[in-house]
This record gives sequence, structure tokens and C-alpha cells, in this order.
Amino acid sequence: MRAERTDIPRSLLVMIIMVILTGTAVIAHSASVFTVRSLNLYAVLLAGLTIASGRFTIKVPGRPATVSVSEVFVFASILLFGAPVPVLTVAIDGLWTSLTQKDRRLYRGLFNIAEPAISTWTAAQVFFAIAGVAPGATLSATMPLLLPAAIGMATAFFALNSGLSAIAVALENRTSAYEMWRSHAWYLGINYLTAACLATLAVSSGSRINFAVAGLAAPLLVLSYVAYREASTRVDEAHRHVADVERLYRASVEMLAIAVDAKDQVTHGHIRSVQRHTLAAAAALGVTDARELKAIEAGALLHDIGKLAVPDYVLNKPSALTDAEFETMKRHASMGARILTAVNFPYPIVPIVRHHHERWDGRGYPDGLVGAEIPLGARILAVVDCFDALTSDRPYRPKLSDERAIEILQARKGIFYDPVVVEKFIGLIPALRHDDAASGEHRDAQASVVAGLTRMKLRDISQPDRDRVMSRSTALVPPDVRDLLDRQVARIGGAYACLFKCTAVDNTLAVAHATPALREAVDDLNVRMGVGVSGWVAANRSTIARAEAVLDLGELANAFALTWCASTPVFVRGDLFGVLTLYAAGAAYSDELIGAVGLIAQEVGLAIARDDASAAPSQFRGPARLSIAAVS
Repeated sequence: MRAERTDIPRSLLVMIIMVILTGTAVIAHSASVFTVRSLNLYAVLLAGLTIASGRFTIKVPGRPATVSVSEVFVFASILLFGAPVPVLTVAIDGLWTSLTQKDRRLYRGLFNIAEPAISTWTAAQVFFAIAGVAPGATLSATMPLLLPAAIGMATAFFALNSGLSAIAVALENRTSAYEMWRSHAWYLGINYLTAACLATLAVSSGSRINFAVAGLAAPLLVLSYVAYREASTRVDEAHRHVADVERLYRASVEMLAIAVDAKDQVTHGHIRSVQRHTLAAAAALGVTDARELKAIEAGALLHDIGKLAVPDYVLNKPSALTDAEFETMKRHASMGARILTAVNFPYPIVPIVRHHHERWDGRGYPDGLVGAEIPLGARILAVVDCFDALTSDRPYRPKLSDERAIEILQARKGIFYDPVVVEKFIGLIPALRHDDAASGEHRDAQASVVAGLTRMKLRDISQPDRDRVMSRSTALVPPDVRDLLDRQVARIGGAYACLFKCTAVDNTLAVAHATPALREAVDDLNVRMGVGVSGWVAANRSTIARAEAVLDLGELANAFALTWCASTPVFVRGDLFGVLTLYAAGAAYSDELIGAVGLIAQEVGLAIARDDASAAPSQFRGPARLSIAAVS
């Protein structure tokens, strides 16, 4: 929760001092010309009604303002007695209000006394200047000028009362004075004008109140007060209901976003930064409509909701997708729109989610929209989503620098993305990165080379577990199997190989054997099931033909200048033994070499099975049986 400001802005302090000094002068002048002889029954009655009715206020629904009928008595007192009596009355009323409020800060109390006095005195001067009569005179003699005089009185009172209060509140909260004033000006203006007209009508006969007119108007005032209060209560209840529904929608959005995060490990946290950056870009592009901004806010958070319908083996695959897999992935845009249509959001989220993969040239999906046909929110989201994806680690490649990502956005401008959106977003990137750092997002400081690549050294495991892993790995790879693997890999020029074995320790893959050049470097390497290339192959029991070696070996890949890898599961009599992964420098493996990797894995599996059949039970007990499931 943000702490309430305790310091007073200098501009507010200057303004308050000016108001207090002016109000003090007005009150002092009114007191100097006030005589007890002018204090008759009507003056006491109107003063009492002013103070009493000020306690019965009605809050304007949805606005930081209240209205009451006390202004009727203030204006009536002006017409009958001039400025002194009502000025002193509203000053006393302001003092009483300040003493009874919970917030008793001195500067606020003095302001609440001075400001009404200034507004009332000015309103009195305006009325009598326009009407051309003295206080207490028969107003019927100047009947043609009564309406403009009443309007002038109400306008002067309204301008000073609402204007000075709005400026003070705005300076205190460091917001726009105009926006603060505009939010309640209409309601207060109508209230003051009505009060001025009723007061003029009630005292138009001269130096006393026309009780016949007042009696006729009183039921109308009471009826209006009761009706307005009832309407205000209903509107407040409606606003509370809307706020509750809004909170429910936000909770639904957050819940769905959490579901996407849990499903898609590849882009965990991606949607949060995309939402922040998309809203910033929308604001920079001049989007001010509250409904559209809410749609963009929710759409950015839920743009990948359709991935809930994408199979895990496609969603988290740590290599390039095949054509068929890419077609499956593409369905997440239309599927996300279908999911959100059922929620029936009160703002247009669905078009943003459905069309965030459309292209500016019309070659996107799912509907092939062109240029401005694509919703603005979807155009903004597409640019932000691309930049965030390029600058984030992915299973199929490490992240790019901001500079390289900007080059790619520039190259795709006018082809993939709206040129205006691209230029505006690129200009925001330095500020957005600063905000990311301030909010605690330090992705650059992550220790892993690839998101989700979690490698565990055996020395971090307890000693008994380490001994079991090492003894099992050695026992499960007999010399003839190692020799077989080394000979077959040696035929593939410049290749390195690792044979990973599924272990029961933390459901991980341990290196059971590696070709000589790589053996010492990876001797204590463990890979979690479902993580990296080898972990993904083990979890999904599916071959990956071409992937980047850094996804499996991290810094070791750079140290050995390894660029590509191919990985395939190794089965022994139908059970998963582990994974065979070959690493190489230069170009990716050809289809023939990938086929050779599969054949080597089959030979290794058969060799292990033969040794298993001939080995003594105490020496070899076959592959560990683990519960291996794709990571969701």
C-alpha cells in the first residue's frame, strides 16, 4: 500500500496562504460592518438552517463531490442582508465542519473557513451589481434583472467554490486541476443554479421571506432530496456491483494467465512483461479509451491462452517445429479466441487474441487480415510479443540482444508489423528496460544460458546418492557397449556423443558414457527429465533431429565449438534406458547422419540387452523403470 503523503507541495502552500489571507480580510470586513441591530429573526433562522442543512449532504455517485440544500439559505441570506451575515454564517459553518472531521490538519481547516467566505462575498457583490439594488430592497422593482442576477450570483459562487477546492485537491494529490474540477462541475453547477433561483423566488417580495412561496417550495426540496438520495444510493450500489464484477473479471484473467504459465514452461513469465510493454506502447500511441485499454491489458495477458489446447510435446519442443507441428501451434490463436468467447468479457479482448499473429501484408493467421483491418490492440501486441520472444531464451535458441531484436523489427516493418507501431515501440525500449530493472525483472542476470535448462552437478547430490548414481552408471555400460559406441561415433567425422541413463535419483539423466574427447568435461553432468534437448527426448520418447548444442551443454558447447546436436531415445526390450545425443560443429546433420544416429541407438540398446541377459543378477539388473511423462 502506498504511504499517504505527509509533505505539502510548495504550490499548494502558496495557494492556501493566499486563500486564507483573502478569506481573513473578507471575514474581518464583514464583521466590521455587521451590527447586532441587523440580526433579526430571519437572519438567525437562515443561519441556523444553513448550518443544520449542511450536515445533510448527498454524495454525487462516482464523483468526489457532495450536494446539499444549504446553498438555498446562503443565497436567501445574501438577498435579504447583503454579504456580512452569510459570510459570517459560512465561516462558522466551515469552522464547525473542520472541528468535526476526522482529518483535522490545520491548513485544511483554515481553508474550509476561508474559501466559503470568499465565494459567498463575491456572489453577493455580483448579484447586487447586476440587479442594481441594495440589500434588503424590494426586488420586485427590478424584476427583469432578477434572473440574470441570480444566474450571476450562482455562477460566481460555483466558480470560486468548486474552482478553489479543485485546485487545492489537485495540488495536494499532484493531479490535473481541470480533470478534478470537470469530474463534478456539472452536478455542482446545477445544484447552485437551482438554489439561487429558489432563494430569489422566496425573498423577491422585499425584506422578508415569502412563506407562501417557501411553503410551496419546501415539499419540492424535501421530495428532491429524498428522491436524489434514493437514486444516489442505487447508483452507488450499481457502482459497487460493477466494481465487484470488474474484480471478478480481473481474477478470471489472472487465473487463466497462471494456467498458461503452468502449461507453457518455454515462455514462463513472458506474458507479464508483454502486458506491461503493450500498455506502455498503447499509451504512447495515444490510446485513451478506457474500454480499449482494458481490452489491451487483458488481451496482452491472455494472448497465449489457446496454448492450453496445444500438445506439450509441440509446445515445449526444444528444436524447430516440423510443418505439421507448426500448423498445430498456429491453432492457438483461434482456439484462444474460442476460449475467451465463452467468458463473455465486457470489453473486446477476443479480436486482440485472435488476430495477434496477423501480418501487415496479409500473410498472417488465422484470417489473413491486411494492414488497418487488424485491430490496433493486436497490432501493438504483435510487435511487443515478437520483441519479447527474440530477447528471451527459447529451447531452440538462446536469446538475442536488444540491438539485434531491433534490427529484426526494422527489417519486418511494413511486412509483418505496422510501421507506426514499430517505430513508436522502438523509441520506448530504453525506458521500458529501465522500468523492467526497477520492477525487479533481471533476466540478463540469469545464470543459465537457456531458459529452463537446469543442469545439476553430482557433487550437489548427497554422497550416498552420488555413489549409487556413479556405481549404477558404470555397471550399466559394460566395456563392449562403450567400445561399440566409440567406434560407431568415430565414423561420423567431428562428432561427440553422450549416452544418458535414466536414474531414480531426482528423476534425472546421468551421463553413462561419453566419447573420449568429451568424457572428462561431462563426467558429472546430470540433466533433469523434460529439460534441454536430451531431457525433452527422454520425457517425450521422441527423436529431435536438429537442435542447438548449447541447449544441452550450455557453456561446454561454446568451449568445444559445438553448434548442433541430434538426440534419440535408447530402448532396451521396450523399456526406456536413456538417451543418445550426438553433438557436432558446423552445419546441421543431414538426414542420412540422423538416420545413422538412430541405428547407433538401436545397436546400443541391443548390446545392453545382450549384456543384461548374460550378466549375473548381482552385477546387472536392467534399465531402471521410471515414471517418465512429458513435462506440462
